Amino acid sequence: MISPTLACADYLHLENDIRDMDRAGVDFYHIDIMDGHFVPNLCLNFDMVKAIRSISSTPMDVHLMVTNPMDYVDRLAELQVEYACAHVGALPDPAAFLSALRDRGIRPGLVLSPEDGVERVEPYLDRAALVLVMGVKPGFSGQRFLPETLDKLHKLSALKKEKDFSFLLEVDGGIGWDNIRACTQAGAELAVAGVFAVFGQEDMGLYEACVRFREETE
Repeated sequence: MISPTLACADYLHLENDIRDMDRAGVDFYHIDIMDGHFVPNLCLNFDMVKAIRSISSTPMDVHLMVTNPMDYVDRLAELQVEYACAHVGALPDPAAFLSALRDRGIRPGLVLSPEDGVERVEPYLDRAALVLVMGVKPGFSGQRFLPETLDKLHKLSALKKEKDFSFLLEVDGGIGWDNIRACTQAGAELAVAGVFAVFGQEDMGLYEACVRFREETE
């Protein structure tokens, strides 16, 4: 499965691009929300989420790169997003965050930054619907994939099988044609497709890139 990150989209042609991606059968849209504090950049906002929802029924996978994730829970519920996750390092009480999202009908998740070990999320895997492993430093697109990410995917996939957990294992950052197979073989079930995968392809259009990249994850 793939989740194109709209952080890498061409905002001047976003509606047309979304229609092409919907036609290609993408599984989710990855929505990066940044506060300029947890990470130094700003990205998508709730108004854009509402606008995207008005033209597409494709599920949304919201990635909070913010200092106070609990402040965003009610607004995410208003927009009826399907999945939302936050960095475990930004959560004083990850269990409370997971419960708050689930109580509002959102499938909740946790995110591991490159410096975080799997042990940071292990106590909460029975309550998480999604675990996102970052392959790059959060907040900046166009970075190269960190190979040690594969080891985290292997460990999480093994824990999922051993304990019969049901979380969706996602990988984000630096994902491209050269490493997607390694990620899926390591256990990734959902890949965030960005600048190295579907956007900015010179030899194919967005529709074709999404179709072909989705095939790589199957």
